[in-house]
Amino acid sequence: MKQKTNYLKFFKYRLNAFLAGLILIALSGYCCITGEKETSEKYLEANISENDFCNVPQVDKPWVYYWWLKGNVTKELIARDLREMQKIGIGGFLLLDSRGYYDDYYGKTGHIPVPLDIKYEFMSPGWREMVKFTMQEANRLGLKMSINLANTGGSLRGPWNMKEDGPKQLIWADTTILGPKKISIQLEKPFDKKYFKDVALMAVEIKSDVKSLGKSAGLNLNWNTVSIPAENANIAGEIIDLSNKITNGELNWEIPEGNWRLLRFGHHVIGDEGSVDIFNAEAVTKYFNLMGAEILKDAGPLAGKTLTYFYNVSWEGSQPDWTVNFKKEFKKNRGYDISQFMPILAGMSKADRSINERFLRDYFRTISDCFKHNCYETIGELCHSNGMQWHSENGGPWPRNASMFKEADQLTFWGINDMPQGEFWCNSINDLQQRSNVKYAANAAHIYGRPLVSVEAFTHMTKHWTMYPSYLKPFADINFIDGANFFIWHTFTASPLEVGKPGYEYFAGTHINPNVTWFNKAGDFFKYLGRCQYMLRKGKYVADYCCYVSDKNYVSWGRGKKWTADSSLTPVKGTSYDLLNSEVLTDRLSVEDGKLVLPDGVGYSLLVIDLDEPVIPIRVLQKINELVKDGATLVLGKMVPTRATGLDNYQENDIEVKRLAEELWGNNSDQRQIRSLKKGKVYTGYNLEEVLSDLNIHADFEGPFEYIHRKLDIKDVYFVSGEGKAECTFRVEGMKPEIWNPVTGQIIDAISYYYTKDGRTTIPMDLPENGSVFVVFREKADKNHFVSIDGPEYPEFTEKKEDSTEFIFWESGNYNLKTTNGNSKKLSIRVDPSLELTSAWNITFLPATGVQSFDASFDKLTLWNDNSDPKIKYFSGTAIYKNIFNLNEDQVKKPANLKLGTVHNISRVWINGKDKGIVWTAPWSVDITGALKEGENELKIEVTNCWANRLIGDAGLPENKWTTQTNVHRVLDRSKYKSGHQAFAATDMLMPSGLVGPVQIKFGEKRSVSLNKASL
Repeated sequence: MKQKTNYLKFFKYRLNAFLAGLILIALSGYCCITGEKETSEKYLEANISENDFCNVPQVDKPWVYYWWLKGNVTKELIARDLREMQKIGIGGFLLLDSRGYYDDYYGKTGHIPVPLDIKYEFMSPGWREMVKFTMQEANRLGLKMSINLANTGGSLRGPWNMKEDGPKQLIWADTTILGPKKISIQLEKPFDKKYFKDVALMAVEIKSDVKSLGKSAGLNLNWNTVSIPAENANIAGEIIDLSNKITNGELNWEIPEGNWRLLRFGHHVIGDEGSVDIFNAEAVTKYFNLMGAEILKDAGPLAGKTLTYFYNVSWEGSQPDWTVNFKKEFKKNRGYDISQFMPILAGMSKADRSINERFLRDYFRTISDCFKHNCYETIGELCHSNGMQWHSENGGPWPRNASMFKEADQLTFWGINDMPQGEFWCNSINDLQQRSNVKYAANAAHIYGRPLVSVEAFTHMTKHWTMYPSYLKPFADINFIDGANFFIWHTFTASPLEVGKPGYEYFAGTHINPNVTWFNKAGDFFKYLGRCQYMLRKGKYVADYCCYVSDKNYVSWGRGKKWTADSSLTPVKGTSYDLLNSEVLTDRLSVEDGKLVLPDGVGYSLLVIDLDEPVIPIRVLQKINELVKDGATLVLGKMVPTRATGLDNYQENDIEVKRLAEELWGNNSDQRQIRSLKKGKVYTGYNLEEVLSDLNIHADFEGPFEYIHRKLDIKDVYFVSGEGKAECTFRVEGMKPEIWNPVTGQIIDAISYYYTKDGRTTIPMDLPENGSVFVVFREKADKNHFVSIDGPEYPEFTEKKEDSTEFIFWESGNYNLKTTNGNSKKLSIRVDPSLELTSAWNITFLPATGVQSFDASFDKLTLWNDNSDPKIKYFSGTAIYKNIFNLNEDQVKKPANLKLGTVHNISRVWINGKDKGIVWTAPWSVDITGALKEGENELKIEVTNCWANRLIGDAGLPENKWTTQTNVHRVLDRSKYKSGHQAFAATDMLMPSGLVGPVQIKFGEKRSVSLNKASL
């Protein structure tokens, strides 16, 4: 009977395993069918895992830009680069091979030359073979990839002639004639205008004084581009279409009495011959098929699996303002025929000059709509039809004055990506708060339900090879705070192996490839970035309110401290918001139980309307009114709308705008009042802080640090960045706070915490320079825990037991620990004095250029760049410091921490032959507990600096003495090359380098503190 029972259990086990297998197969098939996007979104909602936080899954690791230089790659180089990417903790890459983009031979562009001949022409069989090999290697190594759909940066251009499918510009020629008169004019095609086509021919009656008309050039000469009417522009009267007066290219017409201006409109192709008409979906599809479709053929089954995205850069290309179907596009988008208003584009004015403004707004908005839908959205649809996704930096930064961006809304541009992408720069510490648009790319992701926010990370155009992880960390943290969760490090250059070190480089970006001196020590920084990305992809962004300011949102750079420069309302510190655009407000926003919600789960407590001009789309104002009546809470700024956007039905729309504005704002927008409007509530004359207080909405975070908050069901995840000691308050109650350290992967309970009277949680925090942690609330709070710990400093939490907590105290003194149940624990702690290592250091210098190593001895720790020996002064590479010290039996038993002091720029530590890992950021310390021994101990510290000092040293030598090999100029002074990124000069300031210390061993005292006993 026993055997039978076991057999039945075995049978049930096998049956369950078989059924589970069938389910897995079915799910696998489903995932393949629905594509990576759904899988990704489900993954983003998954629970947080301690193991995945410590050991970041491949899918959450950061990417790099993989930059080829004019096709100068080999399979050997590609295999080496991808292998090193995978080894160092990179999860994927974005492949670019840019041609004619600041890469000439002689540096005439003002950047640096790339003195390489083209090895493989773009999209040639040889080039495609290299790309195919790259995809295969990436797949073998478990890397994902994207490819830029162009042979340049900043536009859509390929190595082909798009001919009539190139970008188009509207041009016009004119002549003025006094009627009545019979005319006959042969219409000639301008020989200097590529692929010219006529658009319209019309006669416009001039209502101005004929003496003010000036001379005319005729309908075949002196072509002009779109001209905005001046204040004294001629007034257009009757407009006559002359297209039916043309026979065999000749205009024959009996001109009526009066002063007439004949206008001939046409378009021609502009820009590089490989560029595409970005306003025409058919042309964009042709372009995609020339490159994207061919790469997909080469990818085969790897499309959507390894090759997961196509990409395009922020727009720096040609600036068209017309397309072949523009009249139809205009009618579809704006609701009326453009023809009767085209004289405005030739500088004429309507009698009612406000019509000019309305029409031009419609014209420029149609241009941006064509760009957005017929280019970016079309490419996205083509990607999706092939199992791929689409990301781009199409939200900017833009040339705002370009025709396609004058009236554009950057949030809608970003919103049509599967993964909106921003960028940030790190030229200097001044860029930390300024040169990033990630806040707005993330904003778009929130309101359009896009879980991933990618970023072109660490771009700069200062001296090459001068950045390193501890410098880069605060830039990363600020952009994590602003919403990024998918870093694409700019840039990993495929420098040909035969070139040497540091190698050839693209002109911009923080370089990260095996030629970089500290590359082999970068793994922990990549782990840090991966841990942050892993956590910040979980759940949903928490925002307190949403705000509408404009129908055409645009910010080049900024962190959104105010939604506009002149806003009448200001965001409240410790709260978060999202900007809404017209599309999201009208089509995606609704009210549920008094809360404003989006279909993807993001919600807001109130809606702020703080207009930057008195113009608003009628549908937006109607929807605002509807939301309030459905139960939304509305806060109104001072600007009251007085008219609608656009020309279609404008008179009726203006009347409706004024009616709705009076219903919402009342008679005085400055008057402080709170009014009910059906189910909703409207505040006018109040600042946001007052409104939040009235609604009993407390700050989500209080403290001197920056934060971002994401929520997963009942779990809350905060990322906090800053420096110093402070008590910080989080808008969470009844949950236990945990500290997840992305630098080390360590997870511990907060040492103490208490609840505020308003239902929030306060914990003590101690962040080092450029510090950051995650504060996670995922479990119910312990009934009895420490609520405060007073003393010289916060102790270190190590372990929680059933009725006690274990701490390490690092400072001597008296401590008082209080618990939830009112018990007070008093401790007097004595910690052994720290041991500073003051004896001489033996150092072995390993030059990054590969030349002969050499030894030196330092009686005390000093900067290499201050050394009198040129070999040390201009050294770049790794130096191995060794020191011997002695410890007694009591010291060995204590918790111990090695403090390195000041390090330039990154280090690795060994104690008695035990590798204690990379130390790359503050507090520049490492736990060495258990690695010490009684008597003699050996400490070894590897310190690596950057390439700059060796390059500056070479700049002062004859070229035949150089040990560096690179395309970056090395010159005696900066008389020719003023910008830092163009060259290294012998007169440049050297970078601080080496181990400065003081190096010391700090001892601690471990204590187990009971939660239950009244005293100790």
